[in-house]
Amino acid sequence: MNRADRLLALTAELRAAEGPLPTDALAARLRVSVRTVRRDLELLTHGGLPVRLERGRGYVLPPDEPPPPLSEAESLVGPVRRTLEDAVRGRRVVRLVYTDQSGVRTCRDVEAHGLVTAPQAEYLVGWCRMRDGPRMFRVDRVGAAYLSGREAGLRDLDELLAALRVPFPRTPAEEGPRGPAGAERARAWTLDRLRHVRDRLADAIAEVRAQREGAAALRAMLGHLAEWTRWQSAAVRAAAIASASGGAAAGAAAGAGDAASAPPRAFERDVPYETREQMIQDAMALRSLGELARDLEGALDDLARWAADCDDAFFDVPLPDPAEPGRRRPLADLIAGWRGPLAHVEWHLDRLTDGPPAAELDADDEGVWVVDRCPLQA
Repeated sequence: MNRADRLLALTAELRAAEGPLPTDALAARLRVSVRTVRRDLELLTHGGLPVRLERGRGYVLPPDEPPPPLSEAESLVGPVRRTLEDAVRGRRVVRLVYTDQSGVRTCRDVEAHGLVTAPQAEYLVGWCRMRDGPRMFRVDRVGAAYLSGREAGLRDLDELLAALRVPFPRTPAEEGPRGPAGAERARAWTLDRLRHVRDRLADAIAEVRAQREGAAALRAMLGHLAEWTRWQSAAVRAAAIASASGGAAAGAAAGAGDAASAPPRAFERDVPYETREQMIQDAMALRSLGELARDLEGALDDLARWAADCDDAFFDVPLPDPAEPGRRRPLADLIAGWRGPLAHVEWHLDRLTDGPPAAELDADDEGVWVVDRCPLQA
């Protein structure tokens, strides 16, 4: 064991111990001499680790002193992230002034459960009391945070993890040429998000087939999503290819000859949403549930294959956003971020799981509620 590893192991032993550890016990655990342990402890102490010797008992590392909790008034005037950290640490409810990507500002109470870092940003994960469900909030969109005196309740871990939706990048299965670190990380995150959404879709379809309930809502949703996902994916791919000017990216794009890269006219902004949706409903009227499921699964699989094989250059620089002319976003965000095809699929999957409010039920259009108020209408 080299010195760096030994110092790390020694620090871990001290942190895990319930009381002082004698030098000989530490030496036995690390399989080194007592003299080496003393020398390492001296080095750690000079480096700032607060190791303390209790005579006759051994060495002990006092636990880190947590910062004093913020008062309600202090939470309003201090840094937002400090307030969120305190809410997570103390398992408390925090009131947020939050602006989503579309510019809508809301004030909501959130049971804070964790802060996580994704490739694009940092997020607060918690239980939103306004939506009565697990949600994820981008920290840099929190305009203000107020720490209430209320405690956060215990929540189901699986539900909170489902809200997280920030998979860890996976190691490539085979060694080979590798692109820039940023492109590689963004590609891995995007592919993990695609797998996650694909799995959620498969679970939703299997549940309806097993219970034989909710087929009408699922059918309406699948028809809507199959077409929109194909259109959105085509628009993103066309934006990436159009942005490439010479070099390998342009060559690879031109050589692919992929007809799906060009978005259909129905995606153009001058066609009203209602017109596009009516086209979808008309097209799906004669199709079976299985056919619609295969259409959507195929659209997601096609997008995954393209994201896996496209040039690194597409992930390196922001690309034109097909949904918002004049704006540029990273490719990973265009695919997996707000108003992208994956977020759109998950919005409808959440709505399918929640079930319709009583006021939305109508005997004449059973199942149509699941595609009503789609975020793409905005």
